[in-house]
Amino acid sequence: MTRRVAAFLIAIACLAPAAARAQSLLVEGFGGYQGLQPNWGSVKNSFAHGNEGTALVGGDLLAQIGGLGVGVSVDKTVSGNYGQPWAGSILAGFVVPVTVIRLEVLGELGRRGVDFGDIFKDRGQTFVGVRPGVRFRFGPSPLNIGAAALIRWPTSGGDFGSPDWGLVGRIGVEFP
Repeated sequence: MTRRVAAFLIAIACLAPAAARAQSLLVEGFGGYQGLQPNWGSVKNSFAHGNEGTALVGGDLLAQIGGLGVGVSVDKTVSGNYGQPWAGSILAGFVVPVTVIRLEVLGELGRRGVDFGDIFKDRGQTFVGVRPGVRFRFGPSPLNIGAAALIRWPTSGGDFGSPDWGLVGRIGVEFP
């Protein structure tokens, strides 16, 4: 556990200089729908054991440096019959601003756990994912709204199973 916490803190420390050089820093919240798949069931029967649709809420912090985006995200499943897992991830990818629209294709590397602390312990499970999305900026104001897809594949135990997927609406504030 100590190595994972240390690795997480090192990753956050590596993001700090990037945020200092960033052209913009976005703080956003999101919420929507997530389809959990059966492959997450190896964590003491606490994840879905069949396809299940659930609500999802979360937030992220994203720095834009040129055409690249780096950040962190955390979310929680807030409904469902098979537990309400937390997920945390590090994000990196491409950000393409086009006037008031911004297109994003972000990859994520993260962990999911039944409790928030499980993200940093052996009870958590790793995943890789992609987050394609679009964001609209309200003219000169710092407010942004948008939508994104979340697609996550479990990687724990060397098993690359069926992905979880989600659709979320986003609202955020962007600091230049």
